[in-house]
Amino acid sequence: MRIPVPEQHHSDAEQAGLNGQPATDADDAVVAGPPGRGFRRGNGCWRNRLPPASKRAGGTLARVKRQRATDLAEQMLERLAAGHGEWPLSLITEVYVFGSYARGATAPHDLDFEVEINRQDERWISHFVTCLSNGRDPYSLIRRALIGGARSYQFLFEARDRVDFPLALLWRAGDPLATALARLHAIGEDDTAGRAPRDAMLAQFDGLDRWIPRGYRERLTAAVDAGAVSVDRLELPDAPVEDPAAQWHLERRWGPTSPLYRAGVAVLAHFEQRGVDLSQVHLHGHDVGGPETPYFAGFQMRYFRSIPYCLTEYHGVEWIEVVHPTRTLSLSALRIVPIRSDLLVDADWT
Repeated sequence: MRIPVPEQHHSDAEQAGLNGQPATDADDAVVAGPPGRGFRRGNGCWRNRLPPASKRAGGTLARVKRQRATDLAEQMLERLAAGHGEWPLSLITEVYVFGSYARGATAPHDLDFEVEINRQDERWISHFVTCLSNGRDPYSLIRRALIGGARSYQFLFEARDRVDFPLALLWRAGDPLATALARLHAIGEDDTAGRAPRDAMLAQFDGLDRWIPRGYRERLTAAVDAGAVSVDRLELPDAPVEDPAAQWHLERRWGPTSPLYRAGVAVLAHFEQRGVDLSQVHLHGHDVGGPETPYFAGFQMRYFRSIPYCLTEYHGVEWIEVVHPTRTLSLSALRIVPIRSDLLVDADWT
């Protein structure tokens, strides 16, 4: 029998991956991402835009990086203004910029946008339901319409009322392009701008916090502080699953190009390499094999509220949460292990 993990009543944005997915799964940002890695691709080649070495001192390179980010933001806004009369861009009601660029950083770590849409549109509702039932990202068509195949943007969708960091409005439905560009250009540089503080942060959340709502971070942090659970960070490599029944389970649920399929393979391979019987795994709302499933895994925080229930009522040994499944980026996960299950019995993670 299937273990009845309670379905979550998230907003539509959460159902599709909490605050939405980034613009692409490639590991390209407007400027440097991980230490030692520079800008790789996007609308134009960064390497061809660098000033001569003799001019890179004194902050010149940082200003070029910010200008590049501004150029990319302008391109996105121009595309939105030109296509807003047609679906799916007609769905967009507001666009905000946030992150290091919005704070005025001369060398922003990335170019982040938050997008609000009209969720009452009947065509969108049909598309959204179809995507969820097939494990696809419903927001991908909006990203493509906004930026095409560019790999230099990050997006959150329908997250305005849940994020715990400031958003700077760029465009609202009905605004002319000139108004949006004026708002963009009004964001001044600040040589002292750094990373914005986050509430309820564990070291394990670093780099993942944009996809974990503050309320969820608060509950995990409180559970760690109380000694109810431990939380570790995992980086899951791509590896094959040897168990044929488990492989069939994955293929039955998701297409081979789905980020959820990749995350499922990585999680099951991780369990398999540790010697766990995969028939004892409950993977993203479904049993892989038999009814006894002390090993749980979820994606995109969709079943987050079920974690205390599964770690107590169903004697869970652990829960692995792949916070943000992607097609190509590294798969970062949180491993949640109960320490004192009695402290979780009445825990409310809603």
